Amino acid sequence: MIMFEYPSGCIARRNAVSLLQGNPVKMALKLFDPPESTNGATPITNSNLNNKTSRRRQTRRNFLRSALAGGTLAALGSAGYAWRIEPLWLQIIHRKMPIPNLQHDFDGFRIIQISDLHLGAGVPLEYLTKWIDWIGRRRPDLVVITGDIVHRAQTEWCGIVGKLLARIRVDNRPLVILGNHEWGAFSMGTGSAQTADRVTAAMIKEGLSLLRNESTVISRGSSRLYIVGMEDYWSGRFNKQTAFTGVPKSSPCIALSHNPDSFIDLLDTPASWILSGHTHGGQVSIPLLGPILIPIQHKQFVAGHYQLDGKNLYVNRGIGWFKRVRFNARPEITEFTLTHI
Repeated sequence: MIMFEYPSGCIARRNAVSLLQGNPVKMALKLFDPPESTNGATPITNSNLNNKTSRRRQTRRNFLRSALAGGTLAALGSAGYAWRIEPLWLQIIHRKMPIPNLQHDFDGFRIIQISDLHLGAGVPLEYLTKWIDWIGRRRPDLVVITGDIVHRAQTEWCGIVGKLLARIRVDNRPLVILGNHEWGAFSMGTGSAQTADRVTAAMIKEGLSLLRNESTVISRGSSRLYIVGMEDYWSGRFNKQTAFTGVPKSSPCIALSHNPDSFIDLLDTPASWILSGHTHGGQVSIPLLGPILIPIQHKQFVAGHYQLDGKNLYVNRGIGWFKRVRFNARPEITEFTLTHI
């Protein structure tokens, strides 16, 4: 990449511009050429005085050209950042997770949530491997993956998913739920159970633990923590009665549900926390305007922590992308530390 220095009085020199022949920013840079220099002071003559208006017009013209070029460069710079930098500039979030009736054996228990890997959408495997290895070095007590692991139900990526997640060596095997991409569902009720079953079989073959409207129990001594995994909200198979069967009402419980719209439906369940993904934080969030695309009904649940009726929702922005662009919505890994209340 060519780096430019900006000396006093100009933005870029002609020789720098000449290096960019054929480059789309060439014409914008040309507008910032310095003016032709004069040796010494310009003598005042009648001709100069008569041309004051002409010089003012030229000054305005140069200003407008400079403003236009500046806007062009800013737009190009923002586009380059949104495409090349932010999609891989991952943010690590550390949060406390207070849970009612949590017993002391689980105080300090750490859960790492990742979501929306979108393997098969051009997300670099090296990038994912780097962060999966980081998770392994953190040695959390549990890792949960909240859906959209493979892009558009591409089962050929499931083997890679298995090998990737096998790099996480912790006491409890990672828990996985399906998202709308594993179902091939891109609006309510449009998914295919056959597609979801095919992805599930491929993941189970690779040693992954999937929760599909079912719960599992993690034990420490005589203490228990319930984890409930929901089917995707758009699948047509989302069923909280089935999922929470056998979970005591007052038990410490966390639910995994890919789509944050499901939060409203899960308010009357034992789960005090619902961990979701799906939104990617909007992927592109314009300052003062907010995200330009949020694929959910409850638009307020775009990213981060929300509380309603004493229950908690956390929406993870995901690691991958649907299309390679992120702006003001960095990818995310979230580490929760459980506390009793």
